[in-house]
Amino acid sequence: MKIQKISCLFVLGLLIAGLSSHGYTQEANPDITEHFNRMLVYHKYMDGNVPEGSVLFIGDSITQGLCVAAVHPSAINYGIGSDTTLGVLERLPVYKSAEQAAAIVFAIGVNDLSRRDNDAIVENYQKIIQAVPAHVPLLFSAILPLDERNKPEEKHYNQRILELNTCLKDLCEKKDYAFLDMTPILADDTGNLKPSYHTGDGVHLNTEGYALWIQKLRASLEFIETTAQEKP
Repeated sequence: MKIQKISCLFVLGLLIAGLSSHGYTQEANPDITEHFNRMLVYHKYMDGNVPEGSVLFIGDSITQGLCVAAVHPSAINYGIGSDTTLGVLERLPVYKSAEQAAAIVFAIGVNDLSRRDNDAIVENYQKIIQAVPAHVPLLFSAILPLDERNKPEEKHYNQRILELNTCLKDLCEKKDYAFLDMTPILADDTGNLKPSYHTGDGVHLNTEGYALWIQKLRASLEFIETTAQEKP
C-alpha cells in the first residue's frame, strides 16, 4: 500500500511538471487560471474532431456564453471565461483545426483592462494575427462597452475600450480582416452598455444583447463567405 501511494505521488508530480513545461500553470502566467486549464483540456479533446470548414469562436466568458450555432451551422465555441489576449496567445497552438477553418472569430480584450495598458493589449492583438494561419479569414469583434454605472471602480474603461477598438480596427484594415463594432447598437447616449442588454453586472450580455450580437456576427460571416467565393 505504501509503495502504491508513493507511485501515485510520483505520477502526479510528473503530470504537474508536464503542465508546467507547456506554460499552463498559474504561477508561470497569472492570466492562466484553473478554469483556463480545465477548459483547455476539453478543447484539446474536441479539436481533433473539428470538421474542416468550421468557424472557430475564440474569446472570454462573453464568447463562452454565446450560442455559436445561431451564428453559423458549423461553429465551434472556444470561449473561456476570464480569458485575456495573453491567454489566447497561450492556447492558439492547441487549435490545429485553425489550419482548415473557414474563419476564426476573435472577441477578446475586456479582461486585459485591469492587467495591462492599451499599448500592451494592441501588441498582443498583433501577435494573435501573426499566430494564426495567413490563409484563414479573421473576424475581430470589438470589445463591447461596459455599463460603468454598475462598476464605479472601472470608471473610464469605456474610454480605453473606444481607443482600443480604434486601434484594432486599423489593424484589421491593414490586413484586410473583418471588424465588427457593436458599440453603436449596444451603448446608450452616455456610452455605457444599455441596462436592457446586460445581465445586471454591467458586463455580460443577456438574451436580448446576445440576439443583436448574433445577428451582426451572422451578417459579417456571410459577407466573408461571399467575398471568399468571389475571389479567383
